[in-house]
Amino acid sequence: MKKTVALLLVVLSVGLVIPIVSIASAASTTPPVLYVSPSGSDSTGNGSITSPYATISNAAAHASSGSTVIVEPGTYTEMVIVTVKLTLISQSSQPSSTIVDATGKPIAIAILGSSAAGTVVEGLTAENADNEGIYVQDSSSVTIENNFVNNNGLNIIKGLGEDKAVQLTGTSDSTVAGNSIVGNQYGGIGVTDDGPINPSFNSTAVPGARIPTGSANPGNGNLISGNLVEHNRPNHCSIVVSSYNQGEGVKNNIVSNNVVVDNEAGIIVAADTPNTSAVNNTVINNNILNNGEGGVVVHSNAPGDVVTGNAIIGNVISANGPPTLLGIIVGGEGPVAVQSTTISGNTFQNEGVGIQIVNAKQTLVGGNIMEATVRLPVNGTVTPIAISTPTSGGGQTASTTTISQSGGGITFSLALLVAIGTLIIGLVAGMTARPIREAKGR
Repeated sequence: MKKTVALLLVVLSVGLVIPIVSIASAASTTPPVLYVSPSGSDSTGNGSITSPYATISNAAAHASSGSTVIVEPGTYTEMVIVTVKLTLISQSSQPSSTIVDATGKPIAIAILGSSAAGTVVEGLTAENADNEGIYVQDSSSVTIENNFVNNNGLNIIKGLGEDKAVQLTGTSDSTVAGNSIVGNQYGGIGVTDDGPINPSFNSTAVPGARIPTGSANPGNGNLISGNLVEHNRPNHCSIVVSSYNQGEGVKNNIVSNNVVVDNEAGIIVAADTPNTSAVNNTVINNNILNNGEGGVVVHSNAPGDVVTGNAIIGNVISANGPPTLLGIIVGGEGPVAVQSTTISGNTFQNEGVGIQIVNAKQTLVGGNIMEATVRLPVNGTVTPIAISTPTSGGGQTASTTTISQSGGGITFSLALLVAIGTLIIGLVAGMTARPIREAKGR
């Protein structure tokens, strides 16, 4: 009997110990929360709330994958490099109070590589960088949200494909939402593929930048939504989705619900170098006002380019492209034509030409509102599409938009287009619920 009791006690004690060890082990692997404060110390601090680090860079260097770095209000003069999955947020949630000042540095915040997939940057100001304010390279599922990005592009590297204030290069399935991107020197937001044409910030381009040479990757499935993109002059465009690298491309990106005002140029979808592609990208429900060169430009620039299946839907487009005032431009350089672009449901105001078509095939146009301030609604060859409108009896009456064109266009029922547009809007709503260039893509 005594032996039985003793054995039972051993079993019970082991049973008690095992869960305790398991809990302790789990606790030890939980990603930490690290704090940064202007009053902290990189030499004696440990990143705790009572002993914070002094720089965001030091916190990022000590962070494990899945860590959260909370930045207390203040100005941090540095360049931050993130190479693991990280949530980088301001304590105040107010970008105006938490500033990354990158004066004299290549970038303010750089998110690099597949190991940084899933990183979140939220509630910060990124300013005064020579190149980008926020740069994402060869990663995925990154969220850039509720930041203020100002006065970047002060001393850019020549030869990069794009050098926007917020730049996604070779990055897919990521979100840039709810940011204010204002007063930058080389444009607002860029989405590109990566590869040999984008040499990146390697040691040759910028010694000491600690940015590796990029890898070949597409720029697919990104959402650019709900941003204010304003006064980004004197160079380049407000939002650019462009391809530079053969075999990669930009595909299925959505640019939605942005306010795009007074930039050097408007929203660009383009293939720039030979044998590159821009396919099935959508520009939807944006307010595009008072930009240079054109409100929306869909463009192919070199032999072998494939620019097809892109859509411009439901935007307000006003007073873009002075002095000639061009609302939407669709076209290709030389023999390379843009194909199968849909332009539907947009409202045009104060434009010399609403839609300018140059060397484009099967441009599907219909259901747009051309206000009296548009002198010429369409210039070029388009395919008119029929617009279905509901009747009082719940049925539908098809009406065809009449558009001047050369040659016989095909009357195309818009029932499928409306369904596709509804699906796109639904996808955008679901994604946002989450708590060229001169005529080239530049």
